[in-house]
Amino acid sequence: MQESGGMQELKKQYHENRLSHAFLIETNNQELCLKNLLDFLSYINKTGNEAENEKLNSLILNDSIPSLKIIRPDGQNIKKEQILELKHFFQTKPTFSRYNMYILLNSESLNSSSANTMLKFLEEPEDNILGFFITNNRENIIHTIKSRCQILIDYYEESSKSIIPMVWQTLAVNYVKEYETIHDETLLYNKDVILPLLHDKKECFYFFESIFQIYQAFFQCKIFSKSLSSQYESLNFLMKKDAKYFFLQMNYLAKLLDDMNYNLNTTLLLDRFVLESR
Repeated sequence: MQESGGMQELKKQYHENRLSHAFLIETNNQELCLKNLLDFLSYINKTGNEAENEKLNSLILNDSIPSLKIIRPDGQNIKKEQILELKHFFQTKPTFSRYNMYILLNSESLNSSSANTMLKFLEEPEDNILGFFITNNRENIIHTIKSRCQILIDYYEESSKSIIPMVWQTLAVNYVKEYETIHDETLLYNKDVILPLLHDKKECFYFFESIFQIYQAFFQCKIFSKSLSSQYESLNFLMKKDAKYFFLQMNYLAKLLDDMNYNLNTTLLLDRFVLESR
């Protein structure tokens, strides 16, 4: 399994006996980060008994161990009741493991009530509890929680891309060129050029996913020193921008692609990307 810098840093801290009680992990692939994090938790809880270690590993990887709680948003938010339930579970000592452990996915989804409840949990950390907040953008995490966590960056190089017809990839290249150069006319370009070409949900997905892959390619050039695909040569002028710019554009597009499940007003989606990403 692919392991990135954040997991390596966790192992280093473990071996040096300086693990923090709470970590905020910013990543570009939450599910892969979660899988690697579960491997790490199996690693630090193992004993000298091989049979026990195999059982422990299976329990952790299948989210079947009482001392591990993985919390995902309930609807749009992580709710106060979920955090209260977590606190209740961890009033007892760990079962089958050295630590009580919790992982919050999409941790930016904490609302004000659940964040305040979580904050009280963090202010008086216990030695046998490890917590992990996973997010695509640490800037969206409430400051009072962020300040009580050690921040790790855990980026992964994408090994595969969605298969998209070349016509949409070409259209996306032309669109990004217009978007990046004629700022004042992009909304008009959306209406006159792009909107008539998008007829259904599949075509909208092809278009926005192709744009996402363009910014992802430039992001990987900055982070992993990869060579830029020849199909993006006409966008070489973007190389003057830094990795954070491409990461933010990817973040806007990822949210937009997710929202396509609830809203297929193409005009609003196009204009929203332009206005929010500015």
